[in-house]
Amino acid sequence: MARPPSEIGMKLRRAGRRLLQEKGLTGLSVRETCREAGVNTGMFHYYFGSREEFLRDVLKDIYAEFMENFKAGVSAGGTPRERLKNALIEVGRFARVMRGAAPVLFADMAYGNREAFGFLSSNFTEHMSQVADLARQCRQASALRSRSVPFLVASLIPVMVFPVLIGGVMERNGVENVMEMPLKSLGDEIFSDEGIAERAEIALRGVGL
Repeated sequence: MARPPSEIGMKLRRAGRRLLQEKGLTGLSVRETCREAGVNTGMFHYYFGSREEFLRDVLKDIYAEFMENFKAGVSAGGTPRERLKNALIEVGRFARVMRGAAPVLFADMAYGNREAFGFLSSNFTEHMSQVADLARQCRQASALRSRSVPFLVASLIPVMVFPVLIGGVMERNGVENVMEMPLKSLGDEIFSDEGIAERAEIALRGVGL
């Protein structure tokens, strides 16, 4: 079990976050985390016990920060549509942060890893209930008003998430060009705040909002 926060623990968490985004879940090692943080491995195990416990703590930190941004973004909107658009933008930004780790998490779930599924379903779902509530408020004005709220959400979220995750997978695999366009240029477009906001608008218009 992880011990209460300390300066050493915070150094390890910060190092873990940086490496998680660069290496993904499978590439993040205890030794490299300790080297990045300037902490010996004995202190790592003293504070976190295991690599798995450490990863859970780091992912919880990342999600908690996302939820702060998510709630602030949603509350900045006026109409339900504006709040829903802001929610989608924050989801897209979160996907950008998680693009190194998320493909591995999804792969683990796809192959029946119950621990990965349990962690995500227990810790990464609060925002989905809020997106669903906003979609419910907007549904009557949508072209998909005859469809269920889960159907509406499933029509919106992939537009925000999958382009970022696929871009991250291509980055990690050294892809240089996509459709004769340099991946770096495409990535700048896909991962930018402007690109994320434009996709949120496209997603909403796609369901008639």
